[in-house]
Amino acid sequence: MGNTLVPGNACEVELARMMKQYGGMLVGTCTMLLGDADLAQDAVQEAFIRAYHKMDSFRSEFEGSEKAWLTRIAINVCRDHQRSRWFRFVDRKTQIDSLVIAAPEAGESALDLYRAVQSLPKRYGEVILLHYYQDMPVKEIANALGQSESSIYRRLEKARQMLKKTLERWEFNG
Repeated sequence: MGNTLVPGNACEVELARMMKQYGGMLVGTCTMLLGDADLAQDAVQEAFIRAYHKMDSFRSEFEGSEKAWLTRIAINVCRDHQRSRWFRFVDRKTQIDSLVIAAPEAGESALDLYRAVQSLPKRYGEVILLHYYQDMPVKEIANALGQSESSIYRRLEKARQMLKKTLERWEFNG
């Protein structure tokens, strides 16, 4: 994500730092949520614009980390995109081979796992993505999604069960 912002005031300097520190992580998160790398770039840019406008309220309103705050904004932007009329009528299935997978030699099992996570209902896929792909602790996920920690623990457990069933079914049918 190119940094075209020329920092002037303190908020702009802070935003430039956050873009550099969290930009890549947010693009990865948005790509998995939206299934489209280009749309994810747009969503992250919009998220940083929203963050800039809400910079004053971060410290007073958000009881969590900066990473969780930015993740929450980015997830909300993705949800807004998903609710849009245009998004519902466009095929947004990302070709699995076009995504950057963490391990350069990602095997078929890593691709199967990615497909299984993508097949989960949105609320379960989000927690798996944030916990396992973005290494966020449950407390940060709870802050990012505006849910209680116990709710996140329940979603993670349910998502794990769903993934296990899906992968077992695929293995049996494959």
